[in-house]
Amino acid sequence: MAKQSSLFNFFTKSPPPVSKPKPSPSPAEADLPNSVEKSSSSPKEEARQTQQQRSKSSKAKQSRAAKAAGGGLKKLFGEKASATTGVSSTCPFAAGALVWAKLEGHPWWPCMVVPQPLTGQQMRGRGRDQRMHVHFFDEPPTRGWVSTKYVREYQGSDSSDVKPGGVFFSCKPVIRRAMELADKFIFDSAEKRLKMPLCTDPSDEEEEDDEEEEDMEVDKSTVTDEEVSDGDEKKSEEVKPPSGSRHSLRSSADKGSKAKRRRIVVASDSDESDEEFKPDQAASGSEEEEEEEATVSSEEEEKESSQESEPDSPVKPVKRKRPAEKSVGKKAKAPSAAPSAAPKRAPAAIAADTKSRLSAFSAPDSFDSQANGAGAGGGATWDHEKLEWLQDGRRKDGKRRRQSEDDYDPTTLYVPEDFLNRVTPGMRRWWQLKAGMFDTVLFYKVGKFYELYHMDAVVAVNELGLTFMKGSWAHSGFPEIGFARFSDVLVQKGYKVARVEQTETPEMMEARCKTLAKPTKYDRVVRREVCRVITRGTQTYSVLDGAPSESQSRFLLGVKERAEDESSGRQRSYGVCFADTSVGRFHLGQFPDDRHCSRLRTLIARFPPAEVLYEKGNPSAETRKILKASLSSALQEGLNAGSQFWDAQKTLKTLAEENYFEETSGEESGGFLPPLLKRMTSESDSLSLTPKEGYELALSALGGCVFYLKKCLVDKELLSMANFEEYVPVDVELEKAAGPAASFSQTRQRMVLDGVTLANLEIFQNGCGGSEGTLLERLDTCCTPFGKRLLKQWLCAPLCNPASVGDRLDAAEDLMGAQATATEVTELLKKLPDLERLLSKIHGIGTPLKGPDHPDSRAVLYEEVTYSKRKIADFLSALEGFKTMQEITSAFAPVSGGFRSALLRQIVSLKSEGSGLFPDLSAELQRWETAFDHQKARTTGVITPKAGFDPDYDQALAGIKSRERDLQDYLERQKKRLGCKSMAYWGTGRNRFQMEVPDSVSERNIPEEYEVKSTKKGWRRYVTKESERLFSELQGLEEKRDAALKDCMRRLFYNFDKNYGDWKTAVECMAVLDVLLAFSRYSQGGDGPMTRPQVVLPEEDHHAAAPFIDLVGSRHPCVTKTFFGDDFIPNDVFIGCRGNGESDARCVLVTGPNMGGKSTLMRQCGLVIILAQLGCYVPAESLRFTPVDRIFTRLGASDRIMAGESTFYVELSETASILHHATRHSLVLLDELGRGTATYDGTAIASAVVKELAEKICCRTLFSTHYHSLVEDYAKSPAVRLGHMVRVERLRLKRRTKANI
Repeated sequence: MAKQSSLFNFFTKSPPPVSKPKPSPSPAEADLPNSVEKSSSSPKEEARQTQQQRSKSSKAKQSRAAKAAGGGLKKLFGEKASATTGVSSTCPFAAGALVWAKLEGHPWWPCMVVPQPLTGQQMRGRGRDQRMHVHFFDEPPTRGWVSTKYVREYQGSDSSDVKPGGVFFSCKPVIRRAMELADKFIFDSAEKRLKMPLCTDPSDEEEEDDEEEEDMEVDKSTVTDEEVSDGDEKKSEEVKPPSGSRHSLRSSADKGSKAKRRRIVVASDSDESDEEFKPDQAASGSEEEEEEEATVSSEEEEKESSQESEPDSPVKPVKRKRPAEKSVGKKAKAPSAAPSAAPKRAPAAIAADTKSRLSAFSAPDSFDSQANGAGAGGGATWDHEKLEWLQDGRRKDGKRRRQSEDDYDPTTLYVPEDFLNRVTPGMRRWWQLKAGMFDTVLFYKVGKFYELYHMDAVVAVNELGLTFMKGSWAHSGFPEIGFARFSDVLVQKGYKVARVEQTETPEMMEARCKTLAKPTKYDRVVRREVCRVITRGTQTYSVLDGAPSESQSRFLLGVKERAEDESSGRQRSYGVCFADTSVGRFHLGQFPDDRHCSRLRTLIARFPPAEVLYEKGNPSAETRKILKASLSSALQEGLNAGSQFWDAQKTLKTLAEENYFEETSGEESGGFLPPLLKRMTSESDSLSLTPKEGYELALSALGGCVFYLKKCLVDKELLSMANFEEYVPVDVELEKAAGPAASFSQTRQRMVLDGVTLANLEIFQNGCGGSEGTLLERLDTCCTPFGKRLLKQWLCAPLCNPASVGDRLDAAEDLMGAQATATEVTELLKKLPDLERLLSKIHGIGTPLKGPDHPDSRAVLYEEVTYSKRKIADFLSALEGFKTMQEITSAFAPVSGGFRSALLRQIVSLKSEGSGLFPDLSAELQRWETAFDHQKARTTGVITPKAGFDPDYDQALAGIKSRERDLQDYLERQKKRLGCKSMAYWGTGRNRFQMEVPDSVSERNIPEEYEVKSTKKGWRRYVTKESERLFSELQGLEEKRDAALKDCMRRLFYNFDKNYGDWKTAVECMAVLDVLLAFSRYSQGGDGPMTRPQVVLPEEDHHAAAPFIDLVGSRHPCVTKTFFGDDFIPNDVFIGCRGNGESDARCVLVTGPNMGGKSTLMRQCGLVIILAQLGCYVPAESLRFTPVDRIFTRLGASDRIMAGESTFYVELSETASILHHATRHSLVLLDELGRGTATYDGTAIASAVVKELAEKICCRTLFSTHYHSLVEDYAKSPAVRLGHMVRVERLRLKRRTKANI
């Protein structure tokens, strides 16, 4: 049974077989893991069943012949297959219907329901086993049978279910391409769809249907020990599968002579794994580990693991393999036709008693039933669901507080001691860890597998598509190499994942037990520790976590609020700390905010957090509503005040005690703080343990983040980078400016774009939550991930200084002028990896702070070689990237002298040349080029440093060579002493350097100090105290060499990280260059005229001392064509200046019909100004304007239901914010204000707002309205100008719309 159990470990389960045989499935299903069934029968029972099967074989052949004839009749007369086979033909979708379908263990895929091309059969099976034939949209197209429970209606690629968070959302390009193919036919009739080219290739199973119609379906079959042994005896007949990332094993059987052998697909997450994954070895290894623990129950010894293979296309790999396999298979079958061949085996049949045993191994029919049904006896609940103390409403936290109590902690769990004493030692450890992190899914290492138990197994089956193992307690798992894929899926869905590793081997456990006086059964189990907790906001993308799925940053936000008195106008203050853990950068800040929380809303719009931390009871109800409404998809967790969300004093004390910044400072004193944190401490406190006034909330928010990172075990690798920046809201800098000239001449001055404006102008997201048609999508042609991140930062805060804007415009023109060089550099930039994140990973691996105290350093990893190769590949990729950067600077060298832009000259010139900012990396790169053999390290996963690079390693090697010479000299002396030239050293390992002396040397000549160690015929082997001393010294030096070699990679990365400042500066220069290249491509790639904007200071323009906008022939930056395919109509906008002989009023009332383009014009004006102050050409004939310090928008009608705010409330609160913050240099865009209430009230509100903006604030304003009385009131006002969207006739009598503003 041990062999049988080990085989079953790698056969995922499917629903129990039914009594009526079914036709074989298509190769698409036969190659899936779920197509293999487990057997619980013993070899004797299955031998008896085989005899019964042989007695029925002749009847089966007759039946097959009849069915073959029947198949021909069906094709002639067009009868339905279901009428012949007797199965249900009820079909929920008609032929030609577009659906979502999935094969078990594979992603959802756009499909079309089609009849089977050979038999015309559309449905087969009945009840839970009912399947439907579908056509997979793919290139080339494929087809297969899918279960009807995995079929859903397809509503197009723009439906809500396909958006992020939807059931069918996928980032895979192949699935996106499949949706495009399906969308082409979504408006066609079913008859027209069925005429499209379909896949008609017969599958392996369909070709054999005529002879094997009575055989069971592959996904209902059983694999017994007898079949396995039969396969072992005939290995010479098997076809060796092609090697690759998906190692498959397939045995093809003789037709009618042997039972079909099933294919098992074993998923591997890494293409770098050189070793084929062998189920028997993996399972036996796991069992041996359990036996070493000597305490795990028989259920744990018969451990099973399942793994899912998720190819890009559900059936395409099978289709590609078919021709080769068939041709080879026929050659292999030829010898079996000889009379002396093994006796023929009848096709497997299933007896009633066998079916009852098989039910113990079958997976439930759906994830829902798997979650609610036990695996063995088909009971209603799992074992963990029967525990009273685990029931909802009866649970207690770690401090035994009930769920009904206010201070209940849902992240911990109380587990009764008597229950822990009843479970096995291994499971006891699992419950102890689960009690401390009840809200986390534990990936619990057992041998070479990560196991999930009880409620975690239910989550894994529901979310990951794994299958339950046998038994009444929920249990599933997967191999170690699959951690990156499975953990990332859960993290993206909002779960926390803890990686629990074995931190000692069985041998280490035995040695530890020997040191104990009376070791208990709980001591005789290998130690396991939590090595990492991964959440959506703390991903660092280590070698175990895999590569990031997107280039944009994900932030962890800590926020703390302090409410002010009513007398201060209900003004509140916020302290924030948001960190990008993928690059190790922290932003801290503290600022006051208004009653509408404008600055907080702007913060979360500019830096959208994936996870929010707050102090329990601290944020006000209004703030909680904002976080809940604006960040509905972000994880939000409350931490206990004091113990978890630290105050400022405790934060500073912890930073000092933990010595996070010791390596950065180069000092032994732990009191060192980075410059920013030092500025936030009181100057009177020399120990830097007292916060400065005005920074208490910011340091407290940092304390909450540090606690959380410490809990996730990544605090040392991130904080030790000392990468801190102060966050100051853009409008705070604006308020500090003395006047317009001082304000706009400051280089740091930025335009303020609050959260409302970013949303209304669709800067990052459109109204549907996607990126199509946004300004970011239009501009983002960056080649590097770090360039894309910088572009988003620039978009959030355009420049206000005309000199800085002009410098960027000069850079764009310089790059457009050097087109050949720009093209060459663009191709080089495309080769760069995400160096910003790679530097953070290298720092995390090399930091000595993450040393022996970190459990990850003690973890026993069976894929250590694979992970080492990934580390080396990342490191070499970084080195290659920096070499490419040098090529980029060299490419600019001939032309950089003629650049007008100082910014462009600085980022492409070397620092050694005087005016440049790019560091000279040639010497450092040359040092690393000769440090070790790169190719050898890439292939072996081991770094062997060359001489002179690692002093410890060189010293150990020199000592080894010296001792080996001493041993050789000692041997020469002994040869002369005994007069025996054939004397030599013998031995291996710890038995080396035994002097082997022939028997021809008389024993009387052997010195007394010679001690016999071993003998063989004709030889005796001796050692002496001197030889043992030399050998002992040699062993010590070899251990030092091995230790130096083992730690060589860490120290190598640490030495590389010492120059972090230069590496970081180089990356920043390339990021700026990448964005400037994107600006130049946009500036010369417009569909119409593009112009260089002229930005002037108000005082510099003698004709218009007040702020103005003079915009001629402007087009929408993101809309090149109208909805009907016509060219976009250019429009002129004159605000604060005389255009077409009209007044120079700064408030323009815009009227016009619905669908006339008023809202488009307002958005267009705002986006053009943003583009201009970014330093980019704009789509217009000409643009001249004074800088805009802030853009306000009140566009569209929307409410905030989650925050309890109606449409009218939102409209008024946004308008109030405009009136409160706008200055004379602002640009205000108001669209139909007052429509959220009655006409008279709306008119009154609109009139009052126009009066305030036009006569008191005097800012540039576009105000669209349908209130004609409002227009009449301000018809003669010198502060207001009227504009109307009119229809004019142009050439060819085409009706066009143009704004007359």
